[in-house]
Amino acid sequence: MLPHRVLAVLAVAIVAFGCAGKKRLVPSEKLWSEGNSAFHDEAWEVAIERYKALLDQHPFDANAEEAELKIGQAHYFAGHYAEALAAFADFERMHPTSPQLPAVEYHLGMAYLAQASTSDRDQQASASAHTYFQNLVDRFPTSQWAEKARLRLRECREAIAMHEAGIAQYYLRHGNMKAAEARLRSLLADYPDTDATAQALYAFAQTYAKRKEPEDTTLALATLAHHHPEGPLAADARRRLGPELSAFDGDDPLPRLVQRLDELQGRADRQQLPRAVSAYPDNGPATQSPY
Repeated sequence: MLPHRVLAVLAVAIVAFGCAGKKRLVPSEKLWSEGNSAFHDEAWEVAIERYKALLDQHPFDANAEEAELKIGQAHYFAGHYAEALAAFADFERMHPTSPQLPAVEYHLGMAYLAQASTSDRDQQASASAHTYFQNLVDRFPTSQWAEKARLRLRECREAIAMHEAGIAQYYLRHGNMKAAEARLRSLLADYPDTDATAQALYAFAQTYAKRKEPEDTTLALATLAHHHPEGPLAADARRRLGPELSAFDGDDPLPRLVQRLDELQGRADRQQLPRAVSAYPDNGPATQSPY
């Protein structure tokens, strides 16, 4: 039998080991306060760590839901967009009826928009951002976040339209009228009110004039003047049209232009492919594709 002294030492050791194995809980108020202070000071990593500690140690705390939201926001402000998207998606799944959903939808859109650029091949980030902003406006039209989302929708539309217009003008420069006019038709159908579409219409009018296609020149300029009357290109469009503009009698020329573009798609001079652009031309670097 072991001496009583040895047994006592073992008992103390076992108790000490058990206590050491237990994680000491920090009061929820302290974690919440420290997280908010770090968030206010833009110490995003510290804020995230404190909020996560709150959720780990006090998952049913009254501030737990807002802590989840702030984790996503802190990731967003820190530029951790993938982590922000994951955090906001988790929030939506965990709290489908939360009054914070408008804020979540807005920040989901912003996280995608922050990753968008004109070099994005298919503008998927801008399209995803547009989806979230539109969803916010449709579901929560009176929310304070809806007004902000409406402004961001315009930004998304401009980004997507600029990308499409760039591709259209690339084809235009290389003489592929069929592909160029197909892109212009898409722009007119989906983004007629954007500055990018106004610039594309002006570029097409210039090309049509050089190709001696007066009907198409007139329709492009008239559509530009009608839909962008205050834009920087409208004054020149009206000057070039002169008396021809009155022939529309205030009617929107866009439907006629779209119909005309459909007609042109079947014409033989639109089917001809442009000269291939070599990656190693004899006279200098090749013009790069927007793709």
